Amino acid sequence: MVGDYLDRQGNGLAIAMSIQHGGRALPVEATALAAAQPDATRRLCVFVHGYCCNESVWAFPSSDDAGDVDADSYGARLQRDCGFTPVFIRYNTGLSIAENGAHLATLLGKLAAAYPQPLDEMVLVGHSMGGLVLRGACDPAHPAAQGWIGLVRRVIYLGTPHDGADLARFANVTTRTLHAIPNRVTRLIGDILNLRSRGVKDLARGRAAAESGMPWLSSARHHVLMGTLTKDPAHPIGQMFGDALVRVPPTGSLAPDGSAAPEVTVFPGVHHLGLAHDASLYRHMKNICAGEPQGEHAWKMQRCTSFAA
Repeated sequence: MVGDYLDRQGNGLAIAMSIQHGGRALPVEATALAAAQPDATRRLCVFVHGYCCNESVWAFPSSDDAGDVDADSYGARLQRDCGFTPVFIRYNTGLSIAENGAHLATLLGKLAAAYPQPLDEMVLVGHSMGGLVLRGACDPAHPAAQGWIGLVRRVIYLGTPHDGADLARFANVTTRTLHAIPNRVTRLIGDILNLRSRGVKDLARGRAAAESGMPWLSSARHHVLMGTLTKDPAHPIGQMFGDALVRVPPTGSLAPDGSAAPEVTVFPGVHHLGLAHDASLYRHMKNICAGEPQGEHAWKMQRCTSFAA
């Protein structure tokens, strides 16, 4: 929540972006990667967590290996079922989305260069803020992206606030209101509220958070997987509150010009954090990842499907 401040101050508590394996940061070097993944395949699946989380959010809580992403998570299951090698990213969610996107582009460039196998395909999966970080990284203008961006065939966004998060917008409005009241106490409260990090402030603006505008990568298929609090996604509560933090975007809103429009799938009854470790959602994700590589492709029409949880 104050990660940008810690980073500016050079504080040792500031989190540096890294690949996590076995609960530790994995050096992006050929020897370390080969030792950590002796059965590495030519297909990678990269997982990027959301705001104020870490890679443990991907672990299924109901299994015997609850909390262990290497034992039971979307990544572990895709490795078992589809032959993807999982890569879990940890990063400082207090930094701006644009900054984290640039860091990720650089990290994936180093990973592709040091990886022990020639890579054929890379699938990117982002939960909440992580999806926006992925969009920031998938900017062809980043020099660091040139070594890997052509490998990306599919990008999967789980509960990502592409149009902005209502809670973050509410905090922005509250801060401006408190500052507008000619009272020292309310302005002080507004100042305290405004101490929240640049990362969470960016969530209010969603896709406009990065200065580049974060275009959809035209060479990949984009899948937006959303949840609702109610079993009926058409229920007013589900439409108003979505998965508790992010609402299902209106049809056509994610790509108004129709270019590279993502496929939107709704999972009723799955809350925001649950999207990172849900069995019904995994089955859908597995079907996406098991498809044949599509090469150059852009979705021309948004389709919205609803799956029973």
